[in-house]
Amino acid sequence: MEIKVLRVGQLQTNCYLIWDKETSDCFIIDPGDDADFITTEILNQKLKPKAILLTHGHFDHCLACLELKLNFNIPIYLNQKDNFLYQNSAKSANHWTTSGALKQPATSPIPDDLKLGSEEIKVISTPGHTPGSVCFYSAPNLFTGDTLFAEGIGRSDHSYSSSADLKKSLDSLAKMPLDTIIYPGHEESAVPMNILSID
Repeated sequence: MEIKVLRVGQLQTNCYLIWDKETSDCFIIDPGDDADFITTEILNQKLKPKAILLTHGHFDHCLACLELKLNFNIPIYLNQKDNFLYQNSAKSANHWTTSGALKQPATSPIPDDLKLGSEEIKVISTPGHTPGSVCFYSAPNLFTGDTLFAEGIGRSDHSYSSSADLKKSLDSLAKMPLDTIIYPGHEESAVPMNILSID
């Protein structure tokens, strides 16, 4: 699997392009903003986008969804427990940033069977930061959204968050293989799991 990190939007979200080297089939993980920039990178790499994967529904992880869906005619996959956040993302963005965000297109539930070329992408439920937070795993790479960062963990002080659920999610991630590489939603990427302190 090939991985390219794109830092996008006013909150500097890590958007990931992941693709199969043989087929150039590509998933776009958390396109937080800057759709033109993301599109240009996809075209420069000669990739074939197959879907947008969202780790959760917060606005800073999905603002480019509309333009990318129109550009490439691809589905947007989201755990539907976070659909209420996703549908309010334009309103949230317009409140917290100067994005001028538009209403989002519809999403679909994340399929049970996600494949990129010959590689299976495992979906790991990690509620806590939001009710529908998930991580995407294809050994050794783990895309954690805002559940786990290089230097901390996700917030759980929103009204819809749960510190108890987040602790359970982190306990689950702590059991991942030690060679796992963390790709979080913000901050430093490609962090070895074995140097993190998850608690």
